[in-house]
Amino acid sequence: MTIGCWLRAATCLLFMSTPALAADPPAEITIGALYAGSGQLASASVPLHAALQWWADGVNKAGGVFVKAFGKKLPVRLISYDDQSSPSLAGNLTNQLITRDKVDILLSDSTSVMTASAVPVARDHKQLLWDVTGSSPNFFSADNPYIVLLGLAATDRYPKTIADFVSQMPSLGIKSVALLYTTADYTAFQASAVRKAVQANPALKLVFDRGVPANTTDYTLLVNNVAAARPDAVLEYGYPANEIAFLHAMQDNGTKFNFLFTAYGLTEMALMRTNGVADQLADTYALASPAIYSFKVNYGLDRAQFEVAFEAWVRSHKLPGVEFGYNALAGYQAGLVIERALAVADSLDQLALRRAVFTLSGNLRTLAGPFLLAPDGSQSGEILPLGQIVPRKASTTAIDDTYGLNIVWPAELATAKPIYPAP
Repeated sequence: MTIGCWLRAATCLLFMSTPALAADPPAEITIGALYAGSGQLASASVPLHAALQWWADGVNKAGGVFVKAFGKKLPVRLISYDDQSSPSLAGNLTNQLITRDKVDILLSDSTSVMTASAVPVARDHKQLLWDVTGSSPNFFSADNPYIVLLGLAATDRYPKTIADFVSQMPSLGIKSVALLYTTADYTAFQASAVRKAVQANPALKLVFDRGVPANTTDYTLLVNNVAAARPDAVLEYGYPANEIAFLHAMQDNGTKFNFLFTAYGLTEMALMRTNGVADQLADTYALASPAIYSFKVNYGLDRAQFEVAFEAWVRSHKLPGVEFGYNALAGYQAGLVIERALAVADSLDQLALRRAVFTLSGNLRTLAGPFLLAPDGSQSGEILPLGQIVPRKASTTAIDDTYGLNIVWPAELATAKPIYPAP
């Protein structure tokens, strides 16, 4: 072999043995996002999007996100559109983000209602949908690799804690149960899990069971009808705007239930306080949102650190109507998962990004809880304990100067016994 041939062969071997980086890195990583700036779902969507902006602002000030595929940090750019709480508009804008803007990373809007229109569009274009909080099991299947759920357990797993707690109700003296829920997937699946648990228990009777549209704004008659059924326990599932309307109707009617569970009672306490209904949540039950309940983290800020940093940023940017709560936390959670995935992904190919997200499963613990994916991309981690909102002096964890939180289920996490009937 001549010296020239030997050198060429040695050079080839050198390149073969050195991990290759993708050529010509882009100037930035583009992230497409939708949010509902108005309409029924704005109260959930706007804080989430604000937290995503806060995350992007923070990483850019730190020089960007590290992208393994290029061996360097790159800035991120959010390309955001307002879908106005319209699922059809969200579908069109999702298509625009993929085909016109050609984003590297595609995020859904919050809630299953809005995510539903993005799922088929992303799948058709073979673009990975980073599903922030759209937890309907209908979105996930073994033959669709173009979706991963980031911020909470899929809805057929999310209500496990309260469904399991149903077995404890008879020991408290509860014999009859009322279910009121919106018919959106997120709330209807949770109500279904509780319904099955009640029907499976011979000591319990379901005396009221009704679903209403997610755009319901007047709960006066509904609250009257629930009260007329004389249930020992009431479980109400709605989005934040629904629950505010429900609690206002209770307030206006002077209605109180001996046991009341709400879907957002602990998830959006600041929002409930702003809307003047926080006092209606005294002695009620809700899943202990990571906006209140602190999980141990191995990446990112913990709950208390995030609350301080996010609220300071909101004040400095003069963003009215943006409250700290679970939806804000979910926006930050999305940023954390994107950040970690880019740090391990071999390329920006959509399935390579999905594989990168799966490497985080079982290894990532954030302020939203343990991150654990099922093979179909749905979330199996981030399941929350059941809490009761009680006066501050009777609580084990402070919420504010007036109220605190007791964990009542599961037994291994409980800090107090449930108080029934409500004082």
